[in-house]
Amino acid sequence: MTMMNTLYIYIDRFLIGFYRISDVPIFGYLLGTAILGLFCVVLGQFTLSLAYRANRRNLNTNNKEMVRMHNLSIYALLAKNKKAYKSCNKEANDAFGKYFFAQIALGISSLWPIPFAMAWMQTRFQGVEFLLPVTIPGVGQAVGYTFTFIPIYVLVYILFGKVKHRLPYFKREHEFLKADGNNTEKMLSISDLHA
Repeated sequence: MTMMNTLYIYIDRFLIGFYRISDVPIFGYLLGTAILGLFCVVLGQFTLSLAYRANRRNLNTNNKEMVRMHNLSIYALLAKNKKAYKSCNKEANDAFGKYFFAQIALGISSLWPIPFAMAWMQTRFQGVEFLLPVTIPGVGQAVGYTFTFIPIYVLVYILFGKVKHRLPYFKREHEFLKADGNNTEKMLSISDLHA
């Protein structure tokens, strides 16, 4: 037996234990899936925090450049200097693009556990169907594990987001992000021109 097979067997035994907590099969399934979703969320958020720390300097530089160039474009607009406005606005848009796509990449980095959880669920629940009270066009009258995992994962993600800033590691990360946010100048808006 290879090391990967042995690892899979231990992971399988660990995860299936959560599905067997309740004697009522549907409650056991829902509880086990919620716990699996929680593992995915926690691993994903931990990965996200590590990725942020690794890219922090670049993200902060792009954010500061975006705000600085945007503010300069607002001042150029106030001075009625169209050429300076266009130049600063272009630079602000470039910095925004870099910052935006870096944020997207960070967000995606938190989703990596989901395919592994779904793959494991496929080995255990591929033939299991859940009857729906009504027939849904395009879906039918029964759904599989995917249809149940995704909404449970989203619910766990939302609930975890409400409490994570109170958990020791994530509380420190929350304060770290807050400190980074306080280090940038305020972004001006068009309404600030009239003040």
